[in-house]
Amino acid sequence: MKILYLWDSDYPWDVRVEKICVTLVKNGNDVHLAARNLKKLPEYENSDGFHIHRLKSFKNDKLNYALSFPAFFSPVWKHFLDKIIHKHKIELIIVRDLPLAIAAIWAGKRLGIPVILDMAEDYLAMIRDIWRTRKFSGLNLLVRNPYLTRLVEQYVFKRIDHILVVIEEAIGVVQRGGGDPSKVSVVSNTPSLEIFDGSVGEMSNDLKIIKERFSAIYAGGIQLGRGLQTVLDAIPETIRSIPDFLFVVVGDGYATGYLHKVIAKNKLQDYVFWVGWVDHGRIFDYIRASKIGLIPHFVSAHVNTTIPNKIFDYMALGLPVVASDAVPLKRILNEEQCGVTFKSGDAEDFSRAVVSVHNSHIDYSKNGINAVRKKYNWAEDEKRLFEVIRKFS
Repeated sequence: MKILYLWDSDYPWDVRVEKICVTLVKNGNDVHLAARNLKKLPEYENSDGFHIHRLKSFKNDKLNYALSFPAFFSPVWKHFLDKIIHKHKIELIIVRDLPLAIAAIWAGKRLGIPVILDMAEDYLAMIRDIWRTRKFSGLNLLVRNPYLTRLVEQYVFKRIDHILVVIEEAIGVVQRGGGDPSKVSVVSNTPSLEIFDGSVGEMSNDLKIIKERFSAIYAGGIQLGRGLQTVLDAIPETIRSIPDFLFVVVGDGYATGYLHKVIAKNKLQDYVFWVGWVDHGRIFDYIRASKIGLIPHFVSAHVNTTIPNKIFDYMALGLPVVASDAVPLKRILNEEQCGVTFKSGDAEDFSRAVVSVHNSHIDYSKNGINAVRKKYNWAEDEKRLFEVIRKFS
């Protein structure tokens, strides 16, 4: 089929966008990606076998931002989509998340093309979380507010042809918005089985330090909602039982400066190894060198209806997982016996969980590896993706 994947941000890069597009290409489809262009990259590029179409960019950054803003009523996006669809005879549209979902539905109706929503997260719950911490302004205030988002959600769920979600718990989000659960398929953010073929590269000084300690790694965005403060608060209690405990942080984000101040204030420098941002492919080296994987995210409606990629990466690479008690995280860790959960935001309970893993005789590592090999891998998820695509071919 000739498939258009609609992405409301710049590309590269997003791991799920790449994974789906590359998989569809390998299955014989002609895949086109429509993306924003704040980075002012070439308007057309072929990458990994699929065609990347980017909006025209403007020298003025503010003008570029405003004209390319992913609003469903944007005439810029309408013209952009229609041009791609007509020129390349697109037969199926896949749109990522809610911002451009209505634009995709309208384009599909105009041209008689089915539309699939790739719902990577509960967008309404995410917007509510962001509004609680830092209010939007400008166009975001108009378009990305919980009240309008709820209306958009209800409109989309009732009219979209099919919905992909990343975890079973997200099916309830579709039902909440009036969607038909029979039109929902779970295509999760699982790793390729090729992850088992890798090994730690050249052992750098950083990796040697991490490997020598009882290192607990967090890999991901550095944001206040990710619960990293809980880990820092738990260090004094944790090192009573595990003197060589080391909190390894791989990633970047707006909360970096704040967390560095917390580390300095509490004199935790000897127990925190701040790696910062690294290329995606190198993250696995840091995971392999660590002893446990952390997902300390604060529990919310948003966190309870999505699943972070890192849980499956940790499991695949043999790390026991210590995670907050979000519904999907707790379910998977309990079912597969590959880690322990703690009460969200509770530093004392986090310390208990880490110490229990450190002292446990349960083979969390083996259980996690087996679960990924048998169930939580992209070979299984791509089967479900292909089943959905075949319905519209």
